[in-house]
Amino acid sequence: MHTVYELVYLAGQRAPNRLAIIDDVTDRKLTYRELLNTIDDLAAGFSAKGITPGDVVATCLPNLYEHSLSLLALNRLGAIPALINARLKPEDVALLVEQGNMNGAIVMADENIVAKVSEKLPGGAPILTVGTAVTGSTSFLECYGDGLRLESFRRPDIEDTAFIFYTSGTTGLPKGVELSHRTTDARMLYMSMQCGLVHGRHNKVIGLMPLFHVVGFYSVFLGALGLDGTYYVCSAFDPELVVETIPEEKISLVYGTPTHFHALLAAPNFSPEKMSLVSNVVYAGAAMPGPLLERVGDNFNAKIVNIYGTTEIMNALYMPDPVGKPYTYRPGFYSNVKVGVFGASVHDEAAVNQDGELLVDASADATFTRYLYREDITAEKLIDGWYRTGDIARKREDGDFDVKGRVDDMIISGGENIYPEEVEAILIKHEKILECSIVGFADEQWGEIVVACIIGSGDNSNENEFDEYLKLSNLANYKRPRRYIFMDELPKNATGKVLRRMLRQQVMG
Repeated sequence: MHTVYELVYLAGQRAPNRLAIIDDVTDRKLTYRELLNTIDDLAAGFSAKGITPGDVVATCLPNLYEHSLSLLALNRLGAIPALINARLKPEDVALLVEQGNMNGAIVMADENIVAKVSEKLPGGAPILTVGTAVTGSTSFLECYGDGLRLESFRRPDIEDTAFIFYTSGTTGLPKGVELSHRTTDARMLYMSMQCGLVHGRHNKVIGLMPLFHVVGFYSVFLGALGLDGTYYVCSAFDPELVVETIPEEKISLVYGTPTHFHALLAAPNFSPEKMSLVSNVVYAGAAMPGPLLERVGDNFNAKIVNIYGTTEIMNALYMPDPVGKPYTYRPGFYSNVKVGVFGASVHDEAAVNQDGELLVDASADATFTRYLYREDITAEKLIDGWYRTGDIARKREDGDFDVKGRVDDMIISGGENIYPEEVEAILIKHEKILECSIVGFADEQWGEIVVACIIGSGDNSNENEFDEYLKLSNLANYKRPRRYIFMDELPKNATGKVLRRMLRQQVMG
């Protein structure tokens, strides 16, 4: 077992002069030797501000240089970062701080969020702000201390909580997910075992994925630093700028969501030649529509890997070379998965080619410990050594798995089960559709009807054209949408996954 700090420390011993982090906003860059010294200085400064080992400290920041340093310094100190989505409203951030019994916070220099969070923290708890200091906070720049006075690193117990990440919160406030130090190795090393990331100083990784998401932190950030590579900060996703950065910095790994790749391919300055040095492409967060996946395959001469996972279990399934099979996965090196019978015991396994709920062996090292202060939900999801994903899957004859979407998203119309992803996979192939999402609406006659929410190009207001297109496809007639709603934007979480419940609420008013 290694802590996050230990993995970075070991890389620093192997490659002290190798560039570890490069900022995209300023000219700041750190070698591994400089990074380790900076981590110590910042940890000493945090300690001087009153942060102690075991304290839970909220970080609510975008993908900033300061955010990456803060996470490493808190881990070095023995504190527990609670990484909150920087897109949440200040009121929601404050509620999570209160619910998590947190002892400090690191946020942007915004008076509103500082005021809201300070109301929920214990008296005297530090609030550190990136940018200029505001009333009630201390500027991040004032947090550097003398690392030489910092106590020696003390290795924690393997089951101690190391980090708290949050679910996407599609049905209310996000749930805190406690991850112990035991999870660290497996959550990073799958990048080598399944994604082809070979240990060495040649790795150059751009940070498209948010640090407050487990993929952005463990797979991208720690995947770069733990394997002696260089992490390029991407503080705000600008597709045109990223297209130029990739060849200029000789980026070798691009890990993003389908939304990222859609934007990169649509950038006016994109060309396959600029991607020629990219050796590894990985995507996660949502299934990539077949047409987009084919375009990625055509434009990147790289090893492509599709990852399935959740905040709770990290990476349970993956698919190398997924072009042509966007919804098919196979178990990862660390994974033991099965399909359980709907509504039955987790020990009742569905037959091959029978739909059921995807279950993941909870004894795997990457598995979370519990939901923060939510033992009731923990008991619902962790049952007799298995984690219930809530996703519909089917085991194939060849041992692979087809993942069909969320159990909660399944539409039951006229007694028939309809999976949104199945309809979307065909509809997205229409030349006038850029994005689409399928949801179910309550209907007196059918129970639910299929509704298509569309982002299109050109004159796309005639739904008859789309309906005729589906009639000519191999989609069963009962699965065709009965309504089409045209939109400018689909609500998504930080990893680009469409939030169907929020979408349903929007279109129903």
